[in-house]
Amino acid sequence: MSGVAVGAALLVASSLLSTMEVICVRLLEGHASNGQILLFRAGGQLALVSASIAFVGGLPILRTKRLSVHLIRAGLSAGSWWLYYASFQTLDLALATTLSFSSQIFVVILATLCLGERLTPRRLSATLLGLFGIAIAVRLWGVQSIDGRALYGLASALLGAVMLVITRSLSQTERTQTIMFYIGVIVFLAAVPQAALDWRSLAGRDLVLLLAMGLLGTSAMWLMVEAYRYAEASSLAPFPYFRLIFSVVAGSVFFSEVVRMETLVGASLIVGSVLLIISEAQKQATNLSGTRPRLISQWKKRLGNEQQ
Repeated sequence: MSGVAVGAALLVASSLLSTMEVICVRLLEGHASNGQILLFRAGGQLALVSASIAFVGGLPILRTKRLSVHLIRAGLSAGSWWLYYASFQTLDLALATTLSFSSQIFVVILATLCLGERLTPRRLSATLLGLFGIAIAVRLWGVQSIDGRALYGLASALLGAVMLVITRSLSQTERTQTIMFYIGVIVFLAAVPQAALDWRSLAGRDLVLLLAMGLLGTSAMWLMVEAYRYAEASSLAPFPYFRLIFSVVAGSVFFSEVVRMETLVGASLIVGSVLLIISEAQKQATNLSGTRPRLISQWKKRLGNEQQ
């Protein structure tokens, strides 16, 4: 199998596991608090990552010179995860999933404002298209029609965008296990007081769902990270959106949800926007890689003329 085929298969599997995770979260509504959900999700991640660390190299993997960056990134994860799970407990699965895809749009805005990246006309158009898709999905045209619970998903996506910008830097020097371990530790510690203040008695069914959610969420994240080791992000761009299809099916089958037309239209615009943004990034990278050899060739030619 080619690298793209392997990466695509991993991303589709990750999307399926992510959908199964949020099904567990929805089934826990009214039975477990958000603090308990965070506690078990982070606990599952710590367990799996610790096992991986023990297998591949032990504690030296956790050594880092960028502890403060890890802590900032992990702290943002605690807030983003809380909002993410709150959105899936209160919104239709299709709408909550649609809003989660808006992270990439916020990344473009943040990269332009904070990192000084150039906002080309094409990227600007794609970003505005995505924002328009968000407005349609949340029915922004009428104050009375706006679902305030959508703010959970949008706030989670915004924090997720900040995390992506930070992760770009971390991933250049840190292993995946290192990043995921510190996320798990900080989110777990942040969840302890929340769970203690709002602890609810858990039946056997609830414990099974919480454990399954922790394992499914961590496995989905791991598969997603591994997918991009086999192929470039631009080659795999369409495949994460299988999660939207899985969410629509799951919402209909398990919770009798009917997808609104606004959600479908908004989702289409957001997905189209993100694909355009990725296409523009790939085009710029291609132009840059083509420019370097020409510059080197021109420099060598000039040097040769000067030596003559």
